[in-house]
Amino acid sequence: MLLALTSSLFVLAQTTDISGVVNTYHKVIEIIPAKACLRVANVSGLNVNSRVMVIQMKGASIQTATGSTFGDTISLNNAGNYEIGTVCYIIGDSVFLFHNLMNSYTESTGKVQLVQFGEYYSANVVDTVKAMSWDSAAGLGGVIAIYCDQDITLNKPIYADTAGYKGGAYIDYTGNCPVGGGYVYDASAQGFNEGAYKGESIANLAGNIDGGKGAPANGGGGGNNHNNSGAGGANLSAGGNGGANSSSGPFGCNSGGNYGRGGKALSSWGGTKIFVGGGGGCGHSNNGSPTSNYGANGGGIIFIWANNINGNGQLITAGGGVGGSSASDGAGGGGAGGTIIMHVTNYTGALSVKADGGSGGLSVDGGVIGRCFGGGGGGSGGVIYYTGSAPAITYTASSGPAGLEIQRDAGCNAAQPGSAGAAGSTIFNYTFSRSSTSAGYCQLLLPVKLVNFQAIVVDKKVKLYWQIENPADVKQFVIERSVTGEQWSELKQVGGNDITSSYFAIDEHPLPGRSYYRIRFIERSNAFSYSPVRKVFLDGDQQFVIYPNPAKDRIVIAGNMLYPAYLSLRSVGGQLIMQQKLSTSPAVIELPALPAGIYMAEINGKVQKLIVY
Repeated sequence: MLLALTSSLFVLAQTTDISGVVNTYHKVIEIIPAKACLRVANVSGLNVNSRVMVIQMKGASIQTATGSTFGDTISLNNAGNYEIGTVCYIIGDSVFLFHNLMNSYTESTGKVQLVQFGEYYSANVVDTVKAMSWDSAAGLGGVIAIYCDQDITLNKPIYADTAGYKGGAYIDYTGNCPVGGGYVYDASAQGFNEGAYKGESIANLAGNIDGGKGAPANGGGGGNNHNNSGAGGANLSAGGNGGANSSSGPFGCNSGGNYGRGGKALSSWGGTKIFVGGGGGCGHSNNGSPTSNYGANGGGIIFIWANNINGNGQLITAGGGVGGSSASDGAGGGGAGGTIIMHVTNYTGALSVKADGGSGGLSVDGGVIGRCFGGGGGGSGGVIYYTGSAPAITYTASSGPAGLEIQRDAGCNAAQPGSAGAAGSTIFNYTFSRSSTSAGYCQLLLPVKLVNFQAIVVDKKVKLYWQIENPADVKQFVIERSVTGEQWSELKQVGGNDITSSYFAIDEHPLPGRSYYRIRFIERSNAFSYSPVRKVFLDGDQQFVIYPNPAKDRIVIAGNMLYPAYLSLRSVGGQLIMQQKLSTSPAVIELPALPAGIYMAEINGKVQKLIVY
């Protein structure tokens, strides 16, 4: 038992350096709910037993007739639906999950993707971790998902800024007037063109309605002819309006409120839907500034799942981009902040978590006589979810400010500036979407045919029984235990036998409180698969265990305790060596440099000996 626990602790030293894109992205082409099966366009890089996020990126229905209601959401449909699962088996292009899908998805039109987590025991971010930017044509990207059994140490940021929906693309038109007053136009039409490209959103837009001032759901509206500015994108709060043409003389042909309309706030349906940030609308341009006026991209999605994050003064960010600036033209709208989910138990060191909206583009009038154009609208703030209470770190989901208008000619009409996006939100005690209903079909596919698996408490010990159909295919069984259902350690090994179908093992020293058990089946080919998880509860009266014991510089404490709990480590003479607050089980404790000997560990009035060598 001690050897097994020592072996599990040894894994704590396994830290992986990570950087760049750590996820793989897979387009879902068909879903078969009865089998918890997703067919994907490419299974390359996917691994059995890996965590995955299923998410639908598009598919909302909106009003499409020109008018002030353009872009209002009729129904989100399945857009924004997501859940976390685990891959059970892969056959051809079919990916099977351990648990039934809890949500519905529209893979034919909704751009559903399967995102594989970057999974590590502990991870050291040595250079910026990035999302692959959202690619609507491919239906992939925009998401960072990381799982660490223990620690994430940040030496560089985790960065999904501008990885979300695309801002309205720049295009140069000709002429000055007439005025374009509609909410919908074909942005690709040349000539005067009545409206620049809208920002991308949860709705799929046909090419003949992709331009003009109307906001398509959470995308910002484009600026209309002549030289009105694009609006900011949105997430769960609204984007800001673009600035308007306030020119005088022959260029003052567009004072009728033809600025881009701010992206419209979405509903999370109680947190069950998540979104990347909406793109900002492009400003109307006719002066040939090919690097300007574009709408900015929205922020992406970040999902962090870890026992501890050491922030090191670094940043986790999913902000919207800054709209393109203009020179005597309409400016671009800012992108909306994205979505961040923090499923983290402990935070150490300084850390900033941000889902800020992007600023609208700067409008530089240049002092040209009679020509004045307002700046781009600001993107809305995004949303940050914490699965626990408020951590002692910095977090913001701030609104993006409107772009400034500078160097105005004094002879222009009254300025019509853009507006800031609305502030985003931070939500605590959030429960993210994952199914807990086992998919029976998965077990039919596994190479090891498990007939039965039970875990029961007998005489304060846990007895495990299992039976398989094909014993000749199995070389070894590895019993694994967890107190969380997420962080596993090897308990013991049982050898396979060609003619034995029934097996048992005993956990002689079970942990007090709730524990989880599973079996890793190692085949003759060295391929492996897992059993379903079994849960037991052992009355412990606030007891705890320390392992390994003897220890040197690090221990793990697990048990049935009320939290927060407080550890005091003393010498046998009663001298206080260290104190530490415990918030979870198991808890990894770094020991100070100690002389070899016996020490007393006390938690909530219960005392155990710790031997240090």
